[in-house]
Amino acid sequence: MALAIGSLPQTRVDETLALIAECVPEAPFWPQLPNCSFLEGMYVQYGEGFPGAVLDKTGERFYIDTESERFAGELTRFYEAVMAGELEYFRISPERAEGLWEGLPALAKSCFKAAPALVKGQVTGPVSFGLGVADAGKKAVIYDATLADVVVKHLNCKARWQEAYLGRCFPGVPTLTFFDEPYMVSFGTAFCTLSREQVRGLLNEVSSGLAGLTGVHCCGNTDWSLLLDTEVDLLNFDAYEFGDNLLLYGAELKRFLKAGGYLAWGVVPTSPKIDEESVESLLALLVGQMERLGQAGIAMETIYERSFVTPSCGAGSLTPARAVRVFELTRDLSVALRRHFN
Repeated sequence: MALAIGSLPQTRVDETLALIAECVPEAPFWPQLPNCSFLEGMYVQYGEGFPGAVLDKTGERFYIDTESERFAGELTRFYEAVMAGELEYFRISPERAEGLWEGLPALAKSCFKAAPALVKGQVTGPVSFGLGVADAGKKAVIYDATLADVVVKHLNCKARWQEAYLGRCFPGVPTLTFFDEPYMVSFGTAFCTLSREQVRGLLNEVSSGLAGLTGVHCCGNTDWSLLLDTEVDLLNFDAYEFGDNLLLYGAELKRFLKAGGYLAWGVVPTSPKIDEESVESLLALLVGQMERLGQAGIAMETIYERSFVTPSCGAGSLTPARAVRVFELTRDLSVALRRHFN
């Protein structure tokens, strides 16, 4: 099945709807439009309601001020909402997610001839949010014990609120929530001194309590054994650039799939390299990787039954024309894979 990551380069929601309905009809998602507004950036979009949050729209800066007079009161109110399960406190407002509020209901009403197999949402993951957002002194909030706890609970509640919203738009359709973790490429380096246990705990907690499937998306190379050792249901990775790296973890992949996990192969490049590729070239690349995974003792039937195909990352940094090509190739590759595996 074809899936997509969240971001698109278009600046109007209506420009994205036909593309989504045409290319990922089995798994529609709400489009993030970072070129439309600073408020749709991956940190600001999910930072609403965070205790001590400061949003400087003019300077396009977002940070956490723990020294402000309001911080203590906001922190207390935050934990009250968490403890009470008050998910409406964690809503993502329309000005920060136009595609969520306008795009998803429009897709649900008019763009599909048949009910989708699932509906997808996305939230910035706790590692990336915690490393990408700083306090007033420019220290990453993940290294403050209090703020790290707030990060994971904040994003978990955002995801649970979003999941409920997806369910209202598409009643009865299963949900899939991606936690986007681009900062996982820094794990084990001087840029990320979190321990393996800390990262695993963050990802397990942020994905807990959701009724539908959960996944983690990492668009670079990382310690794949760590992500495969979490409790998320799906791993989405850049198979175009880093598929060979993931395949080094044959034993871990075998355990992950045997336990019911899914792989989302990001084999359609979201870079200028998209101009050089075709369905045939990407099919050959992906089938070759799947066959190599089969050599680790995993039945090919298991591999292709538990696989999705996706772009390698979000398309937000591309030109609109290239983004369209990414989506079209993802759709066509999904069709070609199904034919190949009969």
